[in-house]
Amino acid sequence: CIFHNKGGPVKVDKNYPVKKAQELKSGQVLIKLHYSGVCHTDLHAMLGDWPLPSKLPLIGGHEGAGEIVAIGDHTVTDLKIGDKVGVKWLADSCMQCELCRKGFEQNCPHAKLSGFSVDGTFQQYVVSYSNH
Repeated sequence: CIFHNKGGPVKVDKNYPVKKAQELKSGQVLIKLHYSGVCHTDLHAMLGDWPLPSKLPLIGGHEGAGEIVAIGDHTVTDLKIGDKVGVKWLADSCMQCELCRKGFEQNCPHAKLSGFSVDGTFQQYVVSYSNH
């Protein structure tokens, strides 16, 4: 489910491209989604009624569960293909700034947010990040 403009409309795009394994960057994983929840935050992202703008076009969703089907080359992780994983609001953070080093990754000024600043879980395959 994708929307191109603030306020919608939301449409189902059955031809949206899926990233191939070789297109993943280091630190990225491709997840085949089995489930996705819908949160009130998804409505705010679509309506654009927060003080921060979401990316456009946007695939919403940040409450997903699935399994890893590909891992980007040169990714340092204990994750492996077939692992069951969840996708949450915090998709990624820099892990280098003072906030990240103190354990406050959710406040990282460079944070990537699923279904807000990066595409989320309202799709069959989602690119996410091995750190989170």
